[in-house]
Amino acid sequence: MLQLFSFGNLKVEGSTSIFNFCSSRDCPSEKLNLCKQPDKCYAKKSERLFPNVIRHRNFQAKFWEMCTPELFVYELNKFSYNKLRFSESGDFRSQKDVDKASAIADLLDVPVWTYTARRDLDFTNLPENFTINGSGFMIDNLFNVISDPSGLPGVICRSDCRICNYCSNKSGLVINCKIH
Repeated sequence: MLQLFSFGNLKVEGSTSIFNFCSSRDCPSEKLNLCKQPDKCYAKKSERLFPNVIRHRNFQAKFWEMCTPELFVYELNKFSYNKLRFSESGDFRSQKDVDKASAIADLLDVPVWTYTARRDLDFTNLPENFTINGSGFMIDNLFNVISDPSGLPGVICRSDCRICNYCSNKSGLVINCKIH
């Protein structure tokens, strides 16, 4: 049986819950030509290398469609976690996703964060614990993925969220991450 949430990955600590709105195959940012590097997508790589990943993300997407914020938090609270990361793959599909994720963050007492290439959605009036990292543009932080981040203004991603909180805090930072 598939679990609703995954916990941690190669970069994110195991006490961080991860939930996806969709798989990379259904990524709205790529379909809308808002993603700047679809050929280097990390989510596509994991879905290609590990067959169960796509099944899990599709399972999460189906739950997302039918759940209320209260049901989401009820299910999440069955586990021990200290952060919630939305969208390891894909992106917000619509304003409705932003609003639902915001309502969920509002019900939680832990940091919640995500990345988005959706310049076309409204990210105002989000709870203080919900951080949105704009891919190539500033929301709460600006997140750039580039071949050589050295010497650029901002901070360099440490590629290990277990020792860093840049992306999970609203800091107005420019975060430069080396493509890997």
